[in-house]
Amino acid sequence: MTNNKAKSALHRGTAFLTQQQTSTGNFEGQLSSSTFPTCAYAWVLLAQDQMPDEALINWLIEHQNLDGTWGLDAANQANREATLFAQLILEQVWQRKPSPQIAGALARVPGYPLKLALIKLSYAAFGEFDWNKLTLPKHSPPMIGLMKKLLTKFPFLQSFLKPPTHLLPPVDLFNTRTFETLFIAEQHTLVPVFILIELNTTRRTEILNSLVNWLIEHKLSDNSWFRVNYITALSVLALIELQKYRTNHQISVNSRLTTFAQSEEIQRLIDGGITWLQSTRNPDGGCREAINLNIWDTALSVLTLIDIGNGDTSHAVQRAGKWFIDNQNPDGGWAFSAMGRSGSLLSDADDTALATLALLRSKVTGGAEAINRGLAWLTTHQSPDGSCNTYLPGQGDVGCVSITAHAIQARREATGKEAQLNRACQWLENQITKEGCWSDLWLAKRTYGTACAIIGLIKAEKTTSPAIARGIRWLESVQNSDGGWGEDMFGNLADSTAEQTGWCTYALLLADPESSAARKGLEFLLSRQRPDGSWEASCVGIYWEIIGGYADPIYAAAFPMLALNQYLKKAI
Repeated sequence: MTNNKAKSALHRGTAFLTQQQTSTGNFEGQLSSSTFPTCAYAWVLLAQDQMPDEALINWLIEHQNLDGTWGLDAANQANREATLFAQLILEQVWQRKPSPQIAGALARVPGYPLKLALIKLSYAAFGEFDWNKLTLPKHSPPMIGLMKKLLTKFPFLQSFLKPPTHLLPPVDLFNTRTFETLFIAEQHTLVPVFILIELNTTRRTEILNSLVNWLIEHKLSDNSWFRVNYITALSVLALIELQKYRTNHQISVNSRLTTFAQSEEIQRLIDGGITWLQSTRNPDGGCREAINLNIWDTALSVLTLIDIGNGDTSHAVQRAGKWFIDNQNPDGGWAFSAMGRSGSLLSDADDTALATLALLRSKVTGGAEAINRGLAWLTTHQSPDGSCNTYLPGQGDVGCVSITAHAIQARREATGKEAQLNRACQWLENQITKEGCWSDLWLAKRTYGTACAIIGLIKAEKTTSPAIARGIRWLESVQNSDGGWGEDMFGNLADSTAEQTGWCTYALLLADPESSAARKGLEFLLSRQRPDGSWEASCVGIYWEIIGGYADPIYAAAFPMLALNQYLKKAI
């Protein structure tokens, strides 16, 4: 490999990355379509006696594997739950409008038993599963609470005390303290699910009132719930079912059930939610799980451009910095998707750490106050053990390797944060596994966790840490024969991707500019770059392991560019 090749690749990559900046100053890559959000949107349409459009049906048919299965996401690995969900939707469409294409797709589907409770729920909605068989017994909430306490105190029990996935918690969990300690995404998922179950089983007025009021209170200003397709779809479905219940039972204005909402208000929520769901449609006909991840995309892009140090991109960096300031939440943090100063989407530690770090490095005019508020947010949300959780320590959340590593970099860039930084580094070192790797929550998975941990510790000048050497050996041991790295969302080795090769190569070069494994990684990246400066985006981002992940073209550009630039820094 020559320096000229690397410089040319970096130049073309920079041109591609800067093209991803929008008129408002942020960077945003279009997330890939996947099966769960596509089927969830189709379910909403069918619940209103509307047919999903041809483009959506074609997306499902075109993304069926040769063995008749569907994958959760762009990786398209055969998955039972995705297959059952897609099968259900196509069966419902075929019943309303038969076609040879749908019949052919259904004929190839393998026979899978229903296991996952959330899939059973969708089958129950179409009369193909018993609503009364969806939940655990009513006396289970205390046991759920006890299990959560044990897992908090003894994390090693995680593999022995996994909650059942074939049954949902009872609706009565909503009225317990245990519900309040659930992870925020779990709460947003369970409330509409509880409404659907309650409307189709016991129909207790007081419980329904409480659940619907919670749902209304947690709607965001853009008419979504949590800015996530599947959660918004479930919420809309619950409200559609509520309207049907009103109509079928001729609920009058004076009825006691109107305490949880007037019919007109419910219909406005339904219409607004559907409009938002339509915004998750991609040109390929499918739906993406989130409308965007623009805080993370912008931070990653800005940090990459600053690292390269090209003067031609300074204007783009300054515009992005001002956009960060305009989209900081009132509490000083940043959410995964910007909603202006309303701050109606909860701040999280990863976006706050990276946005704060981007502002620190960009030195944007007027950024000091935003930086101080971001650092204060990170201080408040650091766990006693030194780690960073996604949202709130102790709220169904666990310490995350990559988020903690990003917070370490932000604290290192600032001053006067040594005590917090040292606690975070100590926690990070302790998280290395006996195999010599770290595992992450949000990107795939051991390669990302290990690379982030190495980068974080090196940036914090903990270069003598034995954990770094162990992590390097592990990365070298899982390098593919083509020079790249690849791993699926479950931690299994897979074909090399630009993203994973980029972050592994960057980490290795930070540790050792002469790394032979890194040189092979660089050769892989150079061989896979497209003429327009981009790389093929792969599914490396994770939402939930039961729903799948996403591909983002900004990840596929920024991580290889960081690796190429690190090589050139030492080569000059």
